[in-house]
Amino acid sequence: MAEFFEMPQASPTMETGTLLAWKKPEGAELAPQDVIAEVETDKAAMDIEVFDKGFLLKILAEEGEEIPAGQPIAIIGKAADEDISALMKEFERRVSGGSPAPAAPKTEPAAKAPAKAPAKPVAEPVAEPAAAPATAPTPAAAPQPAAGYSGPTWEGKTINSAIMETWGTFAYGDAPGRVRASPLARRIAAEKGVDLASVDGSGPHGRVVKADVLAASARPAPVAGPAPAEDTVVRNTKMRKVIAKRLKESYLGSPVFFLTANFDCDRLVAFRKDLNAQLVEARGVKVSYNDLTVAAVARALRDVPECNATWGDDAITRFGAVDVGVAVALEDGLITPVVRSADQKPLATLATEIADLVGRARARKLQPEEYSGAGFAVSNLGMMGIEQFTAIINPPASGILAVGALQQEPVVVNGALGIGWRMRVTMTCDHRVIDGALGARYLLALRRYIENPLLMVV
Repeated sequence: MAEFFEMPQASPTMETGTLLAWKKPEGAELAPQDVIAEVETDKAAMDIEVFDKGFLLKILAEEGEEIPAGQPIAIIGKAADEDISALMKEFERRVSGGSPAPAAPKTEPAAKAPAKAPAKPVAEPVAEPAAAPATAPTPAAAPQPAAGYSGPTWEGKTINSAIMETWGTFAYGDAPGRVRASPLARRIAAEKGVDLASVDGSGPHGRVVKADVLAASARPAPVAGPAPAEDTVVRNTKMRKVIAKRLKESYLGSPVFFLTANFDCDRLVAFRKDLNAQLVEARGVKVSYNDLTVAAVARALRDVPECNATWGDDAITRFGAVDVGVAVALEDGLITPVVRSADQKPLATLATEIADLVGRARARKLQPEEYSGAGFAVSNLGMMGIEQFTAIINPPASGILAVGALQQEPVVVNGALGIGWRMRVTMTCDHRVIDGALGARYLLALRRYIENPLLMVV
């Protein structure tokens, strides 16, 4: 019997998934564990398998479509010729949010209507108003102003004539947006291609005159600047939306504070050099500073278990295992795969596991259980030269350690100035779970492992 194949809910936080690609065509015969589609969840891309034999009778979702968890994406049946009409009606009902709209009833041709009576006019005729009496007085026309200004004369000329000869036509104002300029200035500007709007006038009331246009035409034209770059609109991916939602909820919903410490890393640098000299030759494994930091974070959580906890409205839950999340940057976001029982693993094993998780995270091949449930997390931007920063907690964790660059700095040792390796870390704490003194106690435990790395192998 044919049945729906639905968009799976890969994690408790998954609300929708994006269908990236169909791996089988419509009508294909299927075997158990055949991959029929690739789906992007809120954190990773994953293959969707079938568990029984059958046929892919109908594809109900297009590639690139974002689909709610639980909504049918295909119809699978036992036989290639099964009737799926009932399932298609059910699918239409589901996606429309109710029953399909009934078909419109057929209408019979209307009978010929009888001839209509003449329509009544909308309004009755209005009587013509009575003619005005012939003897009504006609109002006197208002006096019109003279066409030009006429006033006192000077040297046998009116002042208006003298002004026009010097500056052009006189007016008490110009039309809005019109540049004040004499006719001669306008003619010269047109001949020389000068924009009058860009010329500062030296005449009365800022009027542009001949000399202004000639001066402007002698100046070199300004060089046009480069055209402004066009904006680029990048559509938010499913991962980007989930990151924004969860971290906004964390930032606004958790009262946090920050603690910063500066660690002496001279012994850590020497320890890593000696350790890798042995491991690379013996096992082909190389331990990074990030691996050592994760190992130290996990062992410090084991020593201060109150920080390995999560907040609940009725109780604080302290995790039995020390599971540490490691933030990994992706092309369009980030993900935090989890190293389980990190405090129990030798350094070489821990380094190998972190490398595997990071590689599969960047390839979008992690399973949901591999990036959820961490009690604490590490975010390291030191390899990018960032000296110090703060990170946002990713629930259900109550703390995250932001790790800065390992670098040489001037230091004072026994009253003498020297050069030493230093590293700054900043711990973001959920104040509902971790108080200031508790956070400081945790950083003291972390300092002990960072500054005495041999403790991580005993």
